Amino acid sequence: MSLPPLGDSSRATQNHRPNFGAMFSFVVVIAIVWVVLYQLNLWIFSELHFADSGATGLISWIFLPAAIRVLAVMIGGWSGALGLFLGALATNAIFADLDLINSLIISALSALGPLAAVYLCTRWLKLPNDLSGLQRSQLLIFSVAGSIFNVFPHNLYFYLAGMADDAWSGVIPMLVGDIVGTLTVLYVASLSIRFVLNRARI
Repeated sequence: MSLPPLGDSSRATQNHRPNFGAMFSFVVVIAIVWVVLYQLNLWIFSELHFADSGATGLISWIFLPAAIRVLAVMIGGWSGALGLFLGALATNAIFADLDLINSLIISALSALGPLAAVYLCTRWLKLPNDLSGLQRSQLLIFSVAGSIFNVFPHNLYFYLAGMADDAWSGVIPMLVGDIVGTLTVLYVASLSIRFVLNRARI
């Protein structure tokens, strides 16, 4: 079973020019969703942080915002990445004890990882740029690739910036957190949609 086209290139082709109002709204929505999921993650899973301080304090065994990383880029391209960047920048400013340079770089990694994952997966799976014909099983591949492209650059930067003792101790917790967080959000969303549809039939 195929999913409907997710990319924005088909819409851009139809309209012949970008809709800057829609793009701005999408960026804002993605940033807000990121912040909300981040705060929800802290509230529900505060005991599941990998460590209490330093860069590893940013790592959780369940990380709900990971669910929107790849989806934001698949739907909105660079607009999605910008929303992720601004959302991560906001949560870094609110919840993390980071200086401006580290905050900017870590936020950029959160946005560029999904871009790289979506680009490479699209080429590997030989999908059109608008991702039409995407299968549900392929969506899982995109999600796992997005987690990998997020985890390794972050942990390498944490080590190079002196924010972690090594580049490997946070890899498994962060990878597990991204994948479990993604599956959790998708599962809850599926249950919510099913509940709404069932209520609508009553």
